[in-house]
Amino acid sequence: MSMRKVIAVVGLSGVGKSTLLDNARRMLVFEHLQAGDLIKAERQEHQGKPIAHDRLRERNIDDNQAFLISGFMKRAPKEGLIVLDGHTVIDTPVGLKEIPPSVFAEIDVSRFVVLVDDVKNIALRRSSDTRRTRPVRSHEELAEHQERSLLAAYRAALALSVPLFVVPLREHTDIGMFLNF
Repeated sequence: MSMRKVIAVVGLSGVGKSTLLDNARRMLVFEHLQAGDLIKAERQEHQGKPIAHDRLRERNIDDNQAFLISGFMKRAPKEGLIVLDGHTVIDTPVGLKEIPPSVFAEIDVSRFVVLVDDVKNIALRRSSDTRRTRPVRSHEELAEHQERSLLAAYRAALALSVPLFVVPLREHTDIGMFLNF
């Protein structure tokens, strides 16, 4: 039996995952690992050159997921609560690419928490975040992306036989109750 619990907190880029998790760390103890950071670190280690976070979607997504798994295995603590902040669908230059359930199985995800929000709010967050360069998408495209992301999380949770929680983002969303076992 594993001494650690891995929870995947997923949702669209700009939904507010990282902000919500940063706030939750004030009340809960957990390791917060961002999928993009793990992939970047592994790519740099193996290829010797840095890559910008927002350029990852332009690389081979299957390679990225292999880097995610190896990075997680190297950097995740062997015990305690670990929250993987990531995605179930990647918005690539050639369309949406679903992350296979096997990726989540490899890192032993025991629960999915899917953050969702009104796509107008997501679009606003994405456009006002000057630290990131995300693809500009219409509200309709973001709605489709969010729906596909939710369905991909559902398929992964079903394949892994683990619980899935859909959490609408609100002003006072308490994600802590979905992280506690």
